[in-house]
Amino acid sequence: MRIDYRTHRSKSVISPTGIHSLHLLSPSALIISPTNMPTSPENVAKLYGSIAEHEDARLQQHPMERELTLRAIRRGLATMPTAFATRRIADIGGGPGKLAFRLADEGHHVDLIDLTPELIQLAQAEQAHRESAGTRARLASITVGNALDNPPSPALAEASYDVVLLLGPLYHLVDETERKMAVENAFRLAKPKTGLIFCAFVTIEAHLRDLAMREPARILEQRSFYEQYVRPPATQTVIAVSVADLWCSLLPSNPQLSDGRYQKLRSSSAGMIQVQSFHTRSGDARSFLDRNFSNVAELIELRSVEGILSGGLDARLAEAPDDVMQAWADLMFERYSGSTEQLGCADHLLAVLRKR
Repeated sequence: MRIDYRTHRSKSVISPTGIHSLHLLSPSALIISPTNMPTSPENVAKLYGSIAEHEDARLQQHPMERELTLRAIRRGLATMPTAFATRRIADIGGGPGKLAFRLADEGHHVDLIDLTPELIQLAQAEQAHRESAGTRARLASITVGNALDNPPSPALAEASYDVVLLLGPLYHLVDETERKMAVENAFRLAKPKTGLIFCAFVTIEAHLRDLAMREPARILEQRSFYEQYVRPPATQTVIAVSVADLWCSLLPSNPQLSDGRYQKLRSSSAGMIQVQSFHTRSGDARSFLDRNFSNVAELIELRSVEGILSGGLDARLAEAPDDVMQAWADLMFERYSGSTEQLGCADHLLAVLRKR
């Protein structure tokens, strides 16, 4: 699952930035959730099921995230000590398999796992199409699974993967113990000493860019929330979140604001859905990985997977000739995605770790 929840607008759930728009909800649609609720896999799957077609199209419409992620994976594979044409890759939370199929096309053995049955059904349809055509590579397995399970799917064997992708689950695991568990489960699948783990995070800046483009007045309508939201963790305090004056006297204190949690209830045709997401900064992502995994992994790099073309600035490239789009992806990857000063431009951060 690749989700950074944004809006409740009925005609489109993909924002102009190319990020899911399911947490940029209009104030009238919001009810603040309980503050100590852990992530609900059922709600995540329900929410993803409601936007499955949009998720299937997202990486096509905004190609930099796709292309820079693939370049990072290829670069990681090229650093492995033994050269093999085929590598074993586990894509945990891979949605409809857009990256998984691309990697299979490049000759790799890829197992796809996702929490949402509707997204797995889209991947299975693509698999069936490839099988009937008989001309393109297929995935080794496609299963429903949960990044918090050990293993995330019975199809995955421990310590057997050259690469483990965790490019979506950390976007919505609201508690650090859950995020730590998901990364630990990914590490168990990776081969010792050489296995690579790719972990993606969604940034606070991504939400703010989307907010400015879609509902700029919310920074005043929910002033207390956003004053707290933009503060570095060391300066944050526990406050109550106000959506409207009526709620101010009713809401409990909201400690999730001090650690990147962003939780709302969303009204939908299927009823109320708990929208849970986790936003971070590049320094906080580094700190999370360092304090939890420095003894078992080396952090090779942390980069922006949009380069400086975040906020939907790559949308026109989806319509450009492939050589033009690839030239921009090369430029972004080599010059504008890896240095510290560029990480604030990211909608998504990609951490690459090598298992010790």
